[in-house]
Amino acid sequence: MLRKLFPFDKNYILKEVQQQTEDQLLIEMVDFVKGKYQEMFNPLGLEDDTIRKIKRTKRYSLDQLREFYFELAGIYRYHNADNQLELLFDGSDHYEKYTKDWQAGFAQYIRTFCQHPNFLKAVLEATIFYPKERKAQLASNRMKAFMSQTFEMKLYKNKGLMHIKSA
Repeated sequence: MLRKLFPFDKNYILKEVQQQTEDQLLIEMVDFVKGKYQEMFNPLGLEDDTIRKIKRTKRYSLDQLREFYFELAGIYRYHNADNQLELLFDGSDHYEKYTKDWQAGFAQYIRTFCQHPNFLKAVLEATIFYPKERKAQLASNRMKAFMSQTFEMKLYKNKGLMHIKSA
């Protein structure tokens, strides 16, 4: 997470927080997605092979979610680009404040994304159903495309985060 995604991407404390909380937040995201999927697609709680596999799986392959997380973290930093340290009067340090803010922001993004069935399916495909197959990479790409549409931003390899011109 050392590379800059936009010219003023200089909030190094927030970058460190995002890097340190990556696994924890991704696991929480998958757990939340599992619950939302069952709520949306299985409101009666009927058990079939798919639901049993979702419930049975406790360890997830997070590899396909890492690029998604990296982009979402960059978009969060872009939207919260003020890198001036503020005075904190509650006794906490900036690392704690950024941790709390990032976790809340990430949770809000995920709650918003989980309102869309395709996002739920893509996360489950990337982590539970096809974690080591080509389909997982396709699911990961669908998640990134969904995020690009939502924020109207895209991460380019050489240019960093850029706004997408909408028609």
